[in-house]
Amino acid sequence: MSDTEVAAWYEVSQFLYREAALIDARDWDGWGRLFVAEGRYWMPAARGQRDWVSHVSLVNDNALLREIRLNRLKGGDAASLQGSPSSSHLVSNIVIADADEARRRYVAHSRFVVAQYASWGRHTFYGSYVHELVREDDGLRICLKRVDLVDVSGPLGDILTIL
Repeated sequence: MSDTEVAAWYEVSQFLYREAALIDARDWDGWGRLFVAEGRYWMPAARGQRDWVSHVSLVNDNALLREIRLNRLKGGDAASLQGSPSSSHLVSNIVIADADEARRRYVAHSRFVVAQYASWGRHTFYGSYVHELVREDDGLRICLKRVDLVDVSGPLGDILTIL
């Protein structure tokens, strides 16, 4: 790998680790600021799903829906969110699948394990991420965060936090 590729991998890796830390700290405002205005948080409902337009998704949040989700997490008004559910994210196997330095854009693939705890019990989620990132003047921002669950075709527990 060239010095430029190593530097880009390091920057992207640190960004993904910081994103996980913000979620685990329940810093919903900080996590929301990681997105560009038109950014999307997407969790397909089927393995290999190609888009969020022609298929149902588990999560398909544009800026408005992301704001609603984050306000719900901050407010704790929903019965399922009583007791402040918590999480621990492990992000690994980070690979930059595509880099366009001229346009300041990266596509990163990674794997995750998320342990979620709520007053009613624990659940563990496994899967992969695709982050489409853009470098702005103040750092990297998320254009798209795609979350693919390993067990998407089976019964899923309640997802009470951001994966």
